[in-house]
Amino acid sequence: MKNKLSGWKDVFLFTLAQTLKSKAFVASFIIMMLLALVASPVMNMMSAADGENANYTITKMYVYDETGYFNADTVRAMLKTGGWTVQVDMGGTPQEGEAYEKLCAHVDESETSAVLLFVTAKEGPVELFLEYSRNGEIKKTELTAFEQVLFAAFEECRYDALKVDAAQRELLSAQVSTSVLRAGMDGNVVSEGDTSISGFEYWFLYGLLFIGMMICMMVGSQVATSVIVEKSSKVVEYLLTSVKPLAVIVGKVLAMLCVVMTEMVGLIVVFAASNAITGQKTGENVLAKLISPEVLGKLNPVNIALGLIFIALGMIFYATLAGLAGATVSRMEEAGEGLVMFTISVLVGVYVGIGAAGSLLGAGDNPFAVFAMLFPLSSPFLMPGAIVIGKAPVWIIVVSFVLLVALIALLFWFVARVYEALIVHNGNRIGIKQLLKMRN
Repeated sequence: MKNKLSGWKDVFLFTLAQTLKSKAFVASFIIMMLLALVASPVMNMMSAADGENANYTITKMYVYDETGYFNADTVRAMLKTGGWTVQVDMGGTPQEGEAYEKLCAHVDESETSAVLLFVTAKEGPVELFLEYSRNGEIKKTELTAFEQVLFAAFEECRYDALKVDAAQRELLSAQVSTSVLRAGMDGNVVSEGDTSISGFEYWFLYGLLFIGMMICMMVGSQVATSVIVEKSSKVVEYLLTSVKPLAVIVGKVLAMLCVVMTEMVGLIVVFAASNAITGQKTGENVLAKLISPEVLGKLNPVNIALGLIFIALGMIFYATLAGLAGATVSRMEEAGEGLVMFTISVLVGVYVGIGAAGSLLGAGDNPFAVFAMLFPLSSPFLMPGAIVIGKAPVWIIVVSFVLLVALIALLFWFVARVYEALIVHNGNRIGIKQLLKMRN
């Protein structure tokens, strides 16, 4: 193996230097750093803007109630608590001639800060219809918040109309939970806790899956492009006189790994600094708003390091696969066609990971989630998040690591057998069947 890897350091240093000096990398790196720098203050301003009630524009509400439950004083008081000082005008019913349609037209054209509420129970359940002018300044976000408070206020009105006292209300609004217990052979109940993940943990997994996909796609495309450019320019033919094919692909993959890791570390450092500065100015931690305390509390150097290891292994695997795919084509015009299988492999891994995350949300621990954590195509995407939220036991981490490393070693061996023949190939793109025949 020593002679096959001889010269990989030279390829690594050359590729790394060329990439870091390229205008495309410098420009993209600067843009990403600037985005990370302004991300914290921008998100803080957006959060502050969402919490301001001073800009609420609804000042009047016309009510047409067919149920008889509506109590204007109760609704007015609850809306005021939510930030609205609203004049409530109790109208009749929409069936009273053309009064309702005329009022709709009036609100739409003239009284644009007013809304119309129609309460009916004709179809069985009570329904609340809220209409507003599209010509005014009432925003959809304000209307959504208004609807939530209005619905809660109407519930209070209904309880009052039905003469439901405080104790009965508490009983009616109490949360009902169910559980299934399994009895053991001795007749005793075997406790089975809820192993499903929370909604926030699901989106945390989903976010890391998306980030992992973007990283692998970016690294893979860069490696494949580099291989194709060297083939089309004949540079690789001179390179192979002193460096073995395996050393070329290993050097390129590790160089791209270092480039991406540099970008990731830079983004983390800049965002952390931005978050700290914003926190000093505003007294609030923006990161704490974005990440639930249940996830923040589980972050530690060990699981962060393990997550980065799986991300790095995933990048090595997919970058090597992309390099092999790039060697099957001779011209840049064929790059998209040559990378089809690479793209499909990434998407298969991502979709298996998304399916596993969904199964953890709905059913908790299950065989499919275990399979996805062990499956080498999906483990680089799923394992980092699963480790952080505590859904990856030690044995799964060890077995998944071994399987992924073994597949990478097998892929490198395969590359060593076919890369030399592919790298000097010029002509039509080599298909999968021809590629598999080259292993012998």
